[in-house]
Amino acid sequence: EMQYPYIAKAIMDAQKIIEKESSTSSKPVAATHNNNNNQLSFKISSSIKILPIMVGSISTSEERRFGKILAPFLVRENVFTVVSSDFCHWGKRFHYDPKPPTNDDDDDNNNNKKNGNDKKMKIYEYIEWLDRLGMDNIAMQEPGAFATYMKTYKNTICGRHPIGVWLNALKTNSDRGLETLEIQFVNYAQSGRGMSNRESSVSYASAVGWKC
Repeated sequence: EMQYPYIAKAIMDAQKIIEKESSTSSKPVAATHNNNNNQLSFKISSSIKILPIMVGSISTSEERRFGKILAPFLVRENVFTVVSSDFCHWGKRFHYDPKPPTNDDDDDNNNNKKNGNDKKMKIYEYIEWLDRLGMDNIAMQEPGAFATYMKTYKNTICGRHPIGVWLNALKTNSDRGLETLEIQFVNYAQSGRGMSNRESSVSYASAVGWKC
């Protein structure tokens, strides 16, 4: 929901450009909006429509049900889907502060070894490992795997339910032979490098999906 004001302003700015250009041209005009801060560029026309869908705290069965309902819409050629979510909210103020694995914790240490680090991780490294594990499950496009990950680690991904709905929609379209996507995470960041229990951190990740 934090992106809606930005999207609204982008559309309003684009609309002003469209109206200005259209007043001096007899041809339809598409406006280009550039944001120098994050190097984001996109074209927007006056016919674009946005349908915001807010997903609350729902069960995995409801994620599956709503995913099947939305699947036929997501597969349309003229539909572009955006799923918005932060990733891990770590710290006491978020009531979520799992500790990095140690060599004495066999299960977690095995995961630590898979990460290529046998030594005790720093907090921010563990948060990234935890987030990337979730990112890998999302890229797999297996709703059950992501649900199991969330149940196991209880990562504070605020958009876990819309992600679950979206993954179920993708799986529905894939199972029906309608569309197969490739998903790749292209960026990851943290608000700060947490080193102690007194600190807190919020993670952010960006992914893109395209037809295979």
